[in-house]
Amino acid sequence: MAIKKNKDGIMAAISAAASQSNQQPETVNRAQRSLPKGTIGSVRAGLGGIQNIATALILSWGPQDRLDVQLTAVNKGEGAHSIEELAQSISRSGQQVPVLLRPAQGQDGHFQVIYGRRRILACKQLGIPVKALIRTLDDHEAIMAKGLENATRQDLSFYERARFACAIIEQGYSRAEACNALSISKNTLSQLERIARLIPESVGNAIGPAPESGRPKWMVLASAFDEGKLKTHSSLDLLQKAPDDLNSDERLLYLIKTLNETPSKDKLEKIMKPVDGVEIKNTQKALSMLVKPTEKNQHFVNWLNQNLSQLMQDAFERYQAEEKKSG
Repeated sequence: MAIKKNKDGIMAAISAAASQSNQQPETVNRAQRSLPKGTIGSVRAGLGGIQNIATALILSWGPQDRLDVQLTAVNKGEGAHSIEELAQSISRSGQQVPVLLRPAQGQDGHFQVIYGRRRILACKQLGIPVKALIRTLDDHEAIMAKGLENATRQDLSFYERARFACAIIEQGYSRAEACNALSISKNTLSQLERIARLIPESVGNAIGPAPESGRPKWMVLASAFDEGKLKTHSSLDLLQKAPDDLNSDERLLYLIKTLNETPSKDKLEKIMKPVDGVEIKNTQKALSMLVKPTEKNQHFVNWLNQNLSQLMQDAFERYQAEEKKSG
C-alpha cells in the first residue's frame, strides 16, 4: 500500500508539472542551503511546481538505467547522437517534460538526479537551465520514482532494463523492490538478471542499448557465453572489426551471426609446404604429412625415410624439454 501511495504521489507530481510547463520558473543557479525534509528543496516560490535549475548544480545518483548516458563522462556513440537530437528538439520547442531531482544531502545548493539524465545533458549542451521538479525523497522512494518513470515512458531498451535491474539489486535493494521499480514479475526479473549476468559488461557496452532488439536475441547471446561458444576477448575483437556504420541493433545481430557461420575448408585445415614435395596438413582431426618423390628431391625422400623415426623422437624430446622449462 505504501508503495502504491508513493507511485500515485509521484505520478500526481508529474501531471501537475506538465500542466505548468508554460510557466516561467525562477532559475536556481547559485548554492543555497538545503531546506528541511518536507519542503521542495532550495525553492522559495511555486511549491510543487517546475523550477529552472542550473545544470552545474546537478549530481548523478543511483543505479544506471541507460547506456552511454552519464552526467560526468564524455558520451559517445548512439547516446551522444540521441542527446544531440534532443538538444535540437529543446532548442526548437522548449523542454516539454521536467526532470526529477532531490536535494543532495551534505552538499548545500546541489541536487541529485532521479531521472532525466538525457534532458539534463541536452540542456547543458545548449547552455540553459533545466526544468525540474524537486522533491525530498529517500532512497527507496527515489528508486521507485526512477523505475516508474521508465515504465511510464517505455523508452528503455530490453538490455538497458536488464542492466538496470541488476544495478538495483547490486546496490542493496531487494528483489521485491526491483520488481516494483520496474513493474515486472519475479520470473521476468530472473530473465533480466540471467542476461545481464551472462553477457560481459564490456561486450554489452560495445554493442549498446539495441532499442529494437528484445529478449530472444539477447537470450541467444547470453546462452552463447554460458555454453562457451563466445568469449569476452574474441567478442570484443569481432565487434572492433565490425563496420563503423552499424547501429547497436546491427552490432548485436553481427555478433549473433558469427555463431551460425559454417567455417570454410581453408579455415578448417591449414596446409604447409616447407620444402619441395612435402605437404603438411593440419585439420581438426589430424596432423598429416605427405611426401611426394620428384627428380629434385629423390635423395632427400630416401634420407627422410631412413631417419624420420629418429627425427620424430628428437622433436618429442625437444618438446618435453621446452614444456619443462616453461612450466
